Amino acid sequence: MTEFLFLEIYSSWAEIRRVCEITCDFVLINPVLAMPQSILERAKKARDQLNGEIIKMWVMHQCVFLPFTGEMMQSIIESTEEINKGEDYDILEPWLGRGLLLSGGDKWRARRKLLAPTFHFTMFSGYIDIMNRHTKILLDVLENQSRKEFDIYPFMKRCTLDVICDTAMGKDLDSLHHPEQPYVKAISNIMRLGMKASMQPHLWSRLGKWLTGWQKEHDNSVKIAQDFTNEVIAERMDYLSRGEVDSNRKALLDMLISEKEQSNLSMEDIREEVDTFMFAGHDTTSATLGWTIWCLSHHPDMQQKAYDEMKEIFVCTGDDIDRDCTKDDISRMNYLDRCIKEAMRIFSPVPFAIRQLGQDLQMGEYYSFLPLLNLPTFLFTGPYLLPCGSSLAIAPYLVHRNERIYPNPEIFDPDRFLPENCNSRHPYDYIPFSAGPRNCIETTRISNSGVHLFRQFHFSVRAKIRHVSIEDCRKLNFKKIQTQIRQVIRMNTLK
Repeated sequence: MTEFLFLEIYSSWAEIRRVCEITCDFVLINPVLAMPQSILERAKKARDQLNGEIIKMWVMHQCVFLPFTGEMMQSIIESTEEINKGEDYDILEPWLGRGLLLSGGDKWRARRKLLAPTFHFTMFSGYIDIMNRHTKILLDVLENQSRKEFDIYPFMKRCTLDVICDTAMGKDLDSLHHPEQPYVKAISNIMRLGMKASMQPHLWSRLGKWLTGWQKEHDNSVKIAQDFTNEVIAERMDYLSRGEVDSNRKALLDMLISEKEQSNLSMEDIREEVDTFMFAGHDTTSATLGWTIWCLSHHPDMQQKAYDEMKEIFVCTGDDIDRDCTKDDISRMNYLDRCIKEAMRIFSPVPFAIRQLGQDLQMGEYYSFLPLLNLPTFLFTGPYLLPCGSSLAIAPYLVHRNERIYPNPEIFDPDRFLPENCNSRHPYDYIPFSAGPRNCIETTRISNSGVHLFRQFHFSVRAKIRHVSIEDCRKLNFKKIQTQIRQVIRMNTLK
């Protein structure tokens, strides 16, 4: 399937008019297979060469707007009405159903109200023991890889899967020790197949999926995953009915079961939300952990600084260096927090999210456009009205790498997140998980795992890599980016 990518450059007008009522010149940039990474890379190029705030693209029949600044995105992020995601997410529906991630309108508002308290920061202390326990298992497993080069990402993936499975379902999956479990393999297959379908145009049609065997493999994996979740739900309901669940360590599933009657939740509703949190909770966290390790492996001086901060907290206070990490410890690790935020700025866990506009949407202002690919320059200013039915991409990848917001955006610099630097930027210039009413309600488990990892190990790379593509940002392919890990012997001398 060949798709055509267009960039529409508008001439100025004196008053606000509907976009669909304006006669415009469409400029054909190139006939391309418009895969997501190609679209974002081309939008990035247009952003850098056109001194504008937003562009419009045509991807076959779909009209897509891409804002480049937090100020321009403010209206869509803060909207309480435009919360419906685009058709791009339909590929997740067979597995996740219409849970919190994919639902819209009143259903989304009701589900978010129901679920948000479970993942509020005040609940963090209730989950931190689980995080500490699974991260310690990760450390034991990684010790077998000490002083070797290996692909670290699968270990991050399985650890975060264990954590979210325990906090969401109250189930000890132990995928770090048993990675060949059917459920673990099914989740891995679903993620791999979803990435494959989004990047390969011949899989954008149902016919292509069936002819290539993609659909059969996907359906089998979804069935295994959903059967496992349903079994856990039934098992947990039995435990709750017999009073065998610790009231101080209730999982998300326990809360959903307790609200089943009052909130009129069906068994399918419960499964949707549990599977949604299994997907969102482990995918973004493992990506961020992987890229934080990658960034600090390329900057040993910054890794040392993060370690020195931990040493001051855990050793200079007279505490046991191996003790569990607490909520208070995490709040004191300002430099590590900045490193994690900078890693998420460069390598956003969610490179882009699509909103399907149900109404006309008023945006901000345009500024002068510069020539692109030897095309003539056009200028127009003033408010901009996006028409109902079009798509708007919230793309952290484009905003976080905007030279006008972050000078030298490809450079890893944690000091960008010093308070004085944050205060000089628009609040929505940093949106790793989006923001506003649809902000990812997963709170950061990353710092807890990061503390354990960086105080126990030193990470290094043999060859530094300067450029990482958008596909790598989403795929986190450490088969190309190998990481060497060696145990930090000095930690033992500090007890």
